[in-house]
Amino acid sequence: SRSMIAIEKALPQSFYGIPDELLDDELLDEHTPEKKRRLTPEQVHLLERSFEAENKLEPERKSQLARKLGLQPRQVAVWFQNRRARWKTKQLERDYDLLKSAYDSLTSDYQGLVRENEKLKSE
Repeated sequence: SRSMIAIEKALPQSFYGIPDELLDDELLDEHTPEKKRRLTPEQVHLLERSFEAENKLEPERKSQLARKLGLQPRQVAVWFQNRRARWKTKQLERDYDLLKSAYDSLTSDYQGLVRENEKLKSE
């Protein structure tokens, strides 16, 4: 049986099936995902202020924000999308807390009425 090294040496050298002549820096740059960059506190602050004013983005506003922040319009759109999702989750938590509090209060009132009713029946 042939060793893996012998098999690898026999195969034409290419990167993921791409012929070597196409592997210049330009091609790699186009297909290499860009490193994820964190937003600066200033960028986040401006995005948050903009979100508070209006949580939906019109195309023109998205372009203006992107230019002002030095970001791609797609980055701004994704930030707003993620922020709306976080806002919705927080809103659901607030709604749950209010409903639970109202439920607990009603349950307590009901139990008090049941006890009072039992007491009146026993008299």
